[in-house]
Amino acid sequence: MNTTTKAVSAPRLKILFLGLALFWSALIVVLSGWDYWQSYSSMTMLVKSVASEGYKKDLVYRRWATIHGGVYVPITPETPPNPYLSHIPERDISTPSGRKLTLVNPAYMTRQVHELGEKDYGLKGHITSQKPIRPENAPDQWEGKALQGFEQNQKEVSSFVTIGNETWFRLIYPLTTESGCLKCHAPQGYKVGDIRGGISVSVPWEPFREALQADLLVNIFASGGIWVIGILGLHFVRKQLQNYLSERKQAEETLKEERRQLQQALDEIRTLRGIVPICAYCKKIRDDEGYWSQVEKYVGDHTDAKFSHGICPTCYEEQMKIIETL
Repeated sequence: MNTTTKAVSAPRLKILFLGLALFWSALIVVLSGWDYWQSYSSMTMLVKSVASEGYKKDLVYRRWATIHGGVYVPITPETPPNPYLSHIPERDISTPSGRKLTLVNPAYMTRQVHELGEKDYGLKGHITSQKPIRPENAPDQWEGKALQGFEQNQKEVSSFVTIGNETWFRLIYPLTTESGCLKCHAPQGYKVGDIRGGISVSVPWEPFREALQADLLVNIFASGGIWVIGILGLHFVRKQLQNYLSERKQAEETLKEERRQLQQALDEIRTLRGIVPICAYCKKIRDDEGYWSQVEKYVGDHTDAKFSHGICPTCYEEQMKIIETL
């Protein structure tokens, strides 16, 4: 019992609960980090999904325009005739009423939609190629590396990049030559199925970062609350265990004292055991060495009892009778 109490003495108990508190804190930190990583991964998947949907939208309406060989729109300062389509017959036409129309090919349409999307929604888009007809469609450094990857059968490229002072998520997919594309790009040597370039979409990270930051604050408060509850629980258990050990130690001390007192009492008690040989006439007792001793001496040697002499009534009468006969 004493050994068990020493094994969980106050200093060791303090170290034990300090270790548990550190373990609990580390566990909360790891779980919080894991939760943040999960939130970050989900947010990254979400921003990639937004960029991917933007690309799919561009691809659909671009393919529609390609199927129809482009569309005619009114000539305006914002949509002047495309100088790179000057070799195409009927690039510019007039309606019976005299309204001037110009042909907008898929690339021209895509560029204008990208400009409108950036203005209204903050999304950047860019159609690019390593052999662009329009110089402005030349790839930047990031797009150039992606286009080289497409030549190695890479299906997509995405990453976070800094544009100006802002962080953007950029995604680019290859642009495959279709039969309708040859109307403008056959002179460049492209054939159906060739990788002619790519369409990149850039999504601002700031809104997603703010949402992630808000989720992080919630995570911090929630994890902090759970951590505090755990620490308080450990503190309560420690106090309860300390009280229990204190009461147990006190009980052990009490029991130890009682045992000491009992042992002391046992030490003070000496008893006679076994068969004691006594003379039937004189009442002397024979000891272990064969000597005969008076009862008083024998008992005194073997116990702590002391004798005081007196005369019982029977013996007194007998002695008086003897005296009277003298």
